[in-house]
Amino acid sequence: MTVWSDCNAKQSFGIAKCNFDQDTKPHRLNLDVGDALIILKETTHWYYGYKQKAKETRGIFPKSYVHLCEYSIVNGEYCIQRTDIVEEITKVMLEWGGIAKNYFLSTNPNFQKIRRKMNELSINRTALISGNLPLDEMRKVKLQATAQIDTGNRLLGLDMVVRDESGDILDTNAICTTELYENHMNAVQRIEKANRLSSDRDSLRGHNKYSHNILLHVNAFVCKFQEDSDLLFTLFDGETHKPISENYVVKWSRTGIARDVDQFDNIRVLFTDLSRSDLSISKMYLVCYAIRIGTMEVKDSTDSKRTSMSIANSVLTAASRKHSQLSVNSNGSSSSTGEYIMRRPFGVACKDLTPIISKPEDFRGNLDLPFIMCEKDTLDGTLRKLIANKDIGKIESKMAVTFEVLRGDIKQIKEDFPRLVHTNVPVARKMGFPEVILPGDVRNDLYLTICSGEFARIAKTSEKNVEVTVCVANEQGQLVPGVMSIGAGHPPIDEYKSVVYYHDDKPKWQETFKIHVPIEEFKQCHLRFTLKHRSSNEQKDRSEKPFGLAYVRLMQSNGTTIPQGQHVLAVYKIDHKKYDKTVANCYMELPATTAELQGTKPSVGGLSLLPKDQLSICVNLCSTKLTQSVSLLGLLHWSAHKERLEQSLNALSDVPGEEVVKFLQDILDALFNILVENEEPEKYDQLVFMSIIHLIETVSDLKYQHFLTVLDVYINESFSATLAYTKLMDVLMRNIRDAITPCEKSADGIELEESPAVRRLYKTTRYLHYVMKFVIRSRVLYAAMNCNADYVDFATRLQELLKMFVDMIGCPSNLLKSEGALLKNLHTVATDLMEVFDEVHLSISIVEILEKFPKRRLTQSKMGCIKDFVETKLFSSPKCRAILLPVFCKHIKDHLQSNDEIAECINIMNNILKLLYRSDVGPTHNDVRDIMIILLRQVMKAAHALDRDTGVVGQFIAIMLGILQRMDAQHYKYFVNDLHQQGELKDFIIEILLVFEELVSPHQKAVFPRDWMDMIMHQNTVILGALQQLSMVITDYFLCPVFDKQIWSNFFQCSIAFLVQSPLQLNDFNDNKRQIVFARYRDIRKDTAKEIRKMWFQLGKHKPKFVPQLVEPILEMSMIPETELRRETIPIFFDMMQCEYYSSRLELESYGDTKHNNAHHKGNFSEFKTAMIEKLDILIGAGKGDQEYKELFQKIMLEYCAAHNTLNVDGTSFVAMVTKLMDKLLEYRCIIQDESKENRMACTFSLLQFYSEVDLKEMYIRYVYKLCALHMEFENYTEAAFTLKLHTELLRWNDTELSPQLRSYRHSNCRTHRELKEALYFEIMDYFDKGKQWECAIDMCKVLAQQYEEEIYDYIKLAELLKRMAQFFEKILKELRHTSEYFRVCFYGCGFPRLLQNKVYIFRGKEYERLSDFCSRMLVQHPQAELMQTLEAPGEDITHGDGQFIQVNKVEPIMDAAFSKFNEKIISNEIVKYFTSNNVQKFQFSRPFRDSTGGGGMDDVRNLWLERTELITQFPLPGILRWFPVVDAHTFKISPLEHAVEIMKETNKDIRQLVILHQSDESLTINQLTMKLNGIVDPAVMGGFAKYEEAFLTEEYVEQHPDDKELVEELKELIALQIPLLKIAIRLHRQKAPDSLKALHDHLEGCFADMQQHVESRYGRKTCDLKIERDSVIMRRTNSFLPALFDSGNNRLSETSMGSSDSGLSKSTFLPRPPTNSIKSTLASLSFNTNTKGTKHKDKTPAKRRSMKQPRDALSLPVTNSQWYTPPLTTITSTPEKEINTSINSLASASNTSLSGPKTPDPRVLTEELTPKRPLRSEKEKERRLSRPASIATPTASIKTFADTRSLSESSNRNSVETTDSTSEEDIRPPPLPAKTRDSTDFSSLSHSLDWNPSNYTMLNVLSSNTSTTSSSISTTTLTKTSITNTTYEYLEATNFSVQTPDANKPRPPTPPPKPSRHSKHIP
Repeated sequence: MTVWSDCNAKQSFGIAKCNFDQDTKPHRLNLDVGDALIILKETTHWYYGYKQKAKETRGIFPKSYVHLCEYSIVNGEYCIQRTDIVEEITKVMLEWGGIAKNYFLSTNPNFQKIRRKMNELSINRTALISGNLPLDEMRKVKLQATAQIDTGNRLLGLDMVVRDESGDILDTNAICTTELYENHMNAVQRIEKANRLSSDRDSLRGHNKYSHNILLHVNAFVCKFQEDSDLLFTLFDGETHKPISENYVVKWSRTGIARDVDQFDNIRVLFTDLSRSDLSISKMYLVCYAIRIGTMEVKDSTDSKRTSMSIANSVLTAASRKHSQLSVNSNGSSSSTGEYIMRRPFGVACKDLTPIISKPEDFRGNLDLPFIMCEKDTLDGTLRKLIANKDIGKIESKMAVTFEVLRGDIKQIKEDFPRLVHTNVPVARKMGFPEVILPGDVRNDLYLTICSGEFARIAKTSEKNVEVTVCVANEQGQLVPGVMSIGAGHPPIDEYKSVVYYHDDKPKWQETFKIHVPIEEFKQCHLRFTLKHRSSNEQKDRSEKPFGLAYVRLMQSNGTTIPQGQHVLAVYKIDHKKYDKTVANCYMELPATTAELQGTKPSVGGLSLLPKDQLSICVNLCSTKLTQSVSLLGLLHWSAHKERLEQSLNALSDVPGEEVVKFLQDILDALFNILVENEEPEKYDQLVFMSIIHLIETVSDLKYQHFLTVLDVYINESFSATLAYTKLMDVLMRNIRDAITPCEKSADGIELEESPAVRRLYKTTRYLHYVMKFVIRSRVLYAAMNCNADYVDFATRLQELLKMFVDMIGCPSNLLKSEGALLKNLHTVATDLMEVFDEVHLSISIVEILEKFPKRRLTQSKMGCIKDFVETKLFSSPKCRAILLPVFCKHIKDHLQSNDEIAECINIMNNILKLLYRSDVGPTHNDVRDIMIILLRQVMKAAHALDRDTGVVGQFIAIMLGILQRMDAQHYKYFVNDLHQQGELKDFIIEILLVFEELVSPHQKAVFPRDWMDMIMHQNTVILGALQQLSMVITDYFLCPVFDKQIWSNFFQCSIAFLVQSPLQLNDFNDNKRQIVFARYRDIRKDTAKEIRKMWFQLGKHKPKFVPQLVEPILEMSMIPETELRRETIPIFFDMMQCEYYSSRLELESYGDTKHNNAHHKGNFSEFKTAMIEKLDILIGAGKGDQEYKELFQKIMLEYCAAHNTLNVDGTSFVAMVTKLMDKLLEYRCIIQDESKENRMACTFSLLQFYSEVDLKEMYIRYVYKLCALHMEFENYTEAAFTLKLHTELLRWNDTELSPQLRSYRHSNCRTHRELKEALYFEIMDYFDKGKQWECAIDMCKVLAQQYEEEIYDYIKLAELLKRMAQFFEKILKELRHTSEYFRVCFYGCGFPRLLQNKVYIFRGKEYERLSDFCSRMLVQHPQAELMQTLEAPGEDITHGDGQFIQVNKVEPIMDAAFSKFNEKIISNEIVKYFTSNNVQKFQFSRPFRDSTGGGGMDDVRNLWLERTELITQFPLPGILRWFPVVDAHTFKISPLEHAVEIMKETNKDIRQLVILHQSDESLTINQLTMKLNGIVDPAVMGGFAKYEEAFLTEEYVEQHPDDKELVEELKELIALQIPLLKIAIRLHRQKAPDSLKALHDHLEGCFADMQQHVESRYGRKTCDLKIERDSVIMRRTNSFLPALFDSGNNRLSETSMGSSDSGLSKSTFLPRPPTNSIKSTLASLSFNTNTKGTKHKDKTPAKRRSMKQPRDALSLPVTNSQWYTPPLTTITSTPEKEINTSINSLASASNTSLSGPKTPDPRVLTEELTPKRPLRSEKEKERRLSRPASIATPTASIKTFADTRSLSESSNRNSVETTDSTSEEDIRPPPLPAKTRDSTDFSSLSHSLDWNPSNYTMLNVLSSNTSTTSSSISTTTLTKTSITNTTYEYLEATNFSVQTPDANKPRPPTPPPKPSRHSKHIP
């Protein structure tokens, strides 16, 4: 059984490290990687617990899947316990993650940058969590992470984090305002520095360091080795050709690795103490000398190339260990075994370090040092050759090293880079003092260079192989062991052996090594040089003995060390036979240098001078204990040589600084002893004093400034001259007295040059602080020894000294330098004097000194002195501060007023405020009061006056806030009383409120950047505290008895602006920032709102003065999304309503006066209401307010209204109105950014209606133009015009000045009603014109015309207007205009916006938009919606669900009854068509259903019912929207009989329209006509009207349905009326049917004959307006044909016919119509046809081909008043022959076509141009023609015998309808040709030619002579299609009209002659 036990507390939290999923097994808890787990119980292998994110689900999971973590519980949540930086990185990553995702989705270019930073942060976080980093690396990673966070926040625009130097986040509440500002500035600089290159950071950091270091790591040496070598690395100055640093020795073995075990794989050295001047050397090299350790000549034992890498891991052999030991012990000398070894030159390597030092980041990794062999040259010579790069040849050998520059001293380096510079890294120091000598740096290093030598051969025939051996010996000549060093990395040696050069009598060694002798032994020691010849023969070499000796003492006889520089030593020959080795120091009696010989040749036992031999050495002493100065020694031993004391004191100034600082303490002891003990004070005191000044000056130098600590230590610990203070003070006062004594002047009154006393005073005051330190320390020691005796005397003398300082400043002589030096050191002197002098008196003296300075004198130094005093201990004392602070503030105020030393003033104020914020400086209440009284207003004025772009504004604001932060209620009370007494309180209140408002105003440039969250929130906290205090001041001083509206208004404006500022809106912040702000600063909005509310109710009777003014700010405040704040502020609105309601109607009375006289009550709150509505629109439009606010506003206001007797009704009504407005505004704000333009327009329209209802003209007009702009955005010109028309309805036709509410920003120059209304009318007309609503434009024109004609009598404008009006009339008939379709759209479901939910709309479609297109558009606008497939009403599951469902169907407009006047008139279809689909408000659609109650089967027509729905919209369409909601829907049923009647009416109408269509356009195919006729006369499927006869036209039906009797009769009438229509259609079909349809036609005629007989027998014979006379169809009309002929309304087909799929002519084939001469308009009325056999005729016109038809009986058809098809045709029943002849004869002379001849010309000739001279159409004319819409005119005319005249113009071969998108005639595809037949029209009967005579327009009489001939063979002539155009009628076409033979028995009405157009021209 499994035993579960409770978990250990440390094991109760973990993180899932692997996915775990076992749903199939019980009790398992599924885990995802990263889940936080709370563990409750455990067993051996399982845990039981739950996930922190899902606490309700518990289960078990394996232990191995969980990583246990240390945790802490925060707010009830388990959190992993990690360091602060890790937690910060975690939060930052979470915050950045969301932003990075948005950046990725929006393709923001910063995405990759932030992604890289997140990756780096993740790596840093992993490293910090791992716990594997050493401390220095952890600090480095932490700083890297914080730098990434800060720069990333800057990149993302997030808040800046304020940190300290270690990267920790600062506690902003623990520091004062000014310090917080400084930290923000530091953070900005830190972030900018982090964004720069690391090189910039290094270079900037290096400027503040005095010590530089170079870390060298030797990685490999590629060279041919035969023997072991020593590699000496050093830094080398290429300019002076001298080494800079000590050597670093690497002992390299012949195997290619280090011989020393300590150096194995760790060959590195640190070159230290380098100064900036060293690094700035023009050429610095890294040099490596390779010295071979072996025999004279190299043994060729191996020729292999070895490297340190080749056997880097090999083990040292015994031989290599032996050589290593030898080298360590004797540095190449023979070991005890007597091995033959010497040091021989091998080669040199070097590398120029100058570019590497300047840019070390560019040289990461290995650097190659080229290495060359010495061959026969010296090491120094080889180096010169390598540097000069001469005669080197190919370099095959090289070294690989790593190089790094480190900044700082050695201690700092080891702390910062412990991994690089660990304890066993050798240090090679500079051969000289560093730039800064540290006090604890004790050195006594003598660097000796063996330069060269000259040696005579003596007995030898060849040059010597000289080896120099150097050792240190004591006075007895005994060797001092272990005091010499070759270099770092090599242990100390006893003696140094030089390199041996082969056969060189004048060797140049230039070998440097270090001698380190203890100081106590240094004086007794000397250097001994022995010279020996080394033989190349090992046997001989063993017998060789030293041949010479030289020496030099380290100390000279005068006690100084050996001088710096070169020394030439005398060489003495050793006679080994005479030389007594027992007397080792016998040579000490001989002169050491050649300079000491003075021409003598000294000798001593066994030693004799070699006159031609000499040895040159160079000495460089770096010692802090030994001196080379004689003057310094003389001063130190002054008591032994008092006679030279004055000389020694004067010589001290010539001693080098290095010597001075080395013996600083000794020199000071000597000087103070002289000062106290000398017997001639007048002579020596001044000299000693100035010597002390010189010492202080030396130590203060930059190079030795670190020795100032040594000086301080000396003063505090070593100084013991108790009596020195009196003498020092006496000399000091004497110097001041001498300097302020009037100077001698020249004869002209000009002062002589600066006197010694003035110069002496300047030096004294410059280092006065150290002089006073000696004085004070001396007095303290004296007082300690003598129980503070003589204090009064000392105090008096000190007071006298301070008084002399005051006198010095008041001295008229020019002591500016001394005064400046005094000011610079005064703070230090005062601080020290606190130890021995009363601090109050001291403070008074300091004030006297400062006040003594004239205003404009040394202002900078004076302010610097004040700044320094603020930081002193003296200023920290409350007593002293009370004396000093007012003076300091007064000086600051003076400088601020004069705008002088602003930066210094800011620094001082910052430091003062910082100090006062500390807790260790005593009480600060009075200090804050002083600053407040003196500086606050001046700081405010300075901050307000300065430009925001200047950098100091932020500092001034921080200082102001810092002062306000420290002020409490008592301060405010004191300050206000002070200002009130001065009469400046009002100005101050206004100033400070203005400053506050500008600080928080979004309209002003921000003082603090937006990302300074801590600074801004701190500012807000301080401002809130100030406002709370100011509110009490305003209430006390400016409410009663004198009320100041300006101050109260400023307060409300400032406090509300403060409340609504964006940094306080916590709801807009992310969770992380909200938590931080709330934790540190809380939500201060509530306190501010309470303060504002309190102040409002404090107003009392003065409230009405603020009602309209404060509505907007308080409304904005109340909209802040904080419930408690809203509850506090919303009641103010009711109070505003109330106070305006009870305010007086009389201006003289106030709010309170109405309490005594109720009759004077205003009785309304209209101003408040208007302001409320206007401001709600502005604020909600700006994004403020929400649904919750609306509901809370409604609830609170209704509660108040209900509780108030008077305002109950009006208030409730107002609240309801405002709530409704907020609903609409919130909806508008939500949808205005929507992609759906319909939703945007609907919301705008909704608000438009609202403002119309509440009669707010300004708001109404604003939304009129918003809606108009929306329409223009989508090119809804018609709707835009209707929208603008709303504005005109508010204007009158008079010259009244426009009120501001009625003005239009589009016509800002209009000043009166008439001007604006006229301008708007013209703009509206333009929109109507663009929207093709010319009828509406004409109505506007009529109104304007009346004004021009009857009101203002402006006939010029009237004329222009009428011209435009005429153009509109013409466009109605000429231009193509599409009839929009209408759609019913139902929006079901709660997923839609509220304005659409479960509502029905009628939409006006776009041009040419069909149902499918419209549905697609709706679905695009509502992508979440689903299109319903049926028209069934949905259930509640859909209407109340969250989904979106759209139901769309097409509806038919119902023409307004007002336009029934068109029914009795024959009017152009273009005129009627407009009214059928425009200005309509009623629509309908039908749905069929079957009802079996009618009898018969379900398919019986008696059961076919219709459900018809009629819809009424809110407004007519088109209107100001393209859609309107349905306000009424009425559904009713259509009985089967009524349905049958409708169908018969529609069928008859279709037949009529088809006949007219085919008659008007011969080119149409007859497919549609054939199908229509076939379906009617031979109804094989539906049964035709026979079904209706069977169903309804029976006696049974009439008996059963007596109420339907009238409908039955109407049905019979319609059936009877169908026969004459069918008869005409059959005749037309016979004429146009091709041979292929002859059989079908014959069948149709047979069926029709049967039908006709049946119908006429049952229902009688009927006629229609189309009457058949023989073979002609003639329309009966009483009016003449000419008006119709020239009526431009008859010139085109309707869109319905054009859109017919069976018409044979699609819309895309409408051709443009070319302009022609007006004479063709006359021909348009003429139609001719011949009845002869025709020949084939092929039209060669490129645009179109057409076959001529066989002559048939022509039809002359009238066109009914159809609303779909072509306008009516003018019909002539008969034409008098005479008149016809006359009209025809007038054309005969001009015709070139025969009318009656036996033959006709070749038809092909007719296709060519009649007149070759006719010019081609220009491109311009062609474009103009193409730009005009199409128009068709089909006038009728019956004229005899006129042949086909298509050849009159090429334009005859063009379609009669033009497409609006056509661009070129040639691009139009011609319509299909009719079927060709053999029996086409025969032209043989045309015998007369038809020519045009330009001289007249009368027809020739020739036609009359042919009439009888023609009439004998035919009774009717058929006019073939003639197409003629002119400029007035765009395209006229007369086709196949019949002209009847005259009947003598019937009178015929006369036919007037054709009337030419006014602009007609003859055909060229």
